[in-house]
Amino acid sequence: MFKKLLQTDNNLTSFIVRITVALVMLPHGAQKLLGMFGGYGFKGTMNYFTSNGTPAILAFLVIFTESIGSLLILFGFTTRLWATMLTVIMLVAISVHAANGFFMNWGGTQAGEGFEYHLLVIGINLALIIKGAGRWSVDRQLTK
Repeated sequence: MFKKLLQTDNNLTSFIVRITVALVMLPHGAQKLLGMFGGYGFKGTMNYFTSNGTPAILAFLVIFTESIGSLLILFGFTTRLWATMLTVIMLVAISVHAANGFFMNWGGTQAGEGFEYHLLVIGINLALIIKGAGRWSVDRQLTK
């Protein structure tokens, strides 16, 4: 079962997709875990989520997945697992942001952000779930 989770080919496209989603999600995780890039850090993020009714374990999993999970995707280790976790997070985020419409709030004219970003991240993650980590990944090295 573990070998099937790690199985991937030497595909350059999967590598590009993997690096892209990791480089986009890692700063979001760093905001939540470390307070970088204007984020609230671990304690502040936990307080925000739990004060809005999110169970503490789920808040922790969001922080862990967006930070450590994104880092592991960057290296291509257990990529399918972390891509699945990010997909779940993005599905929840869509349900939260759907009331604001589809588009991001570039002009500051909406009540909040739309869900187009989340949909893109889901698409990227689905490609990783199907194809695996691709070239230059720990997953590929472990299954050779």
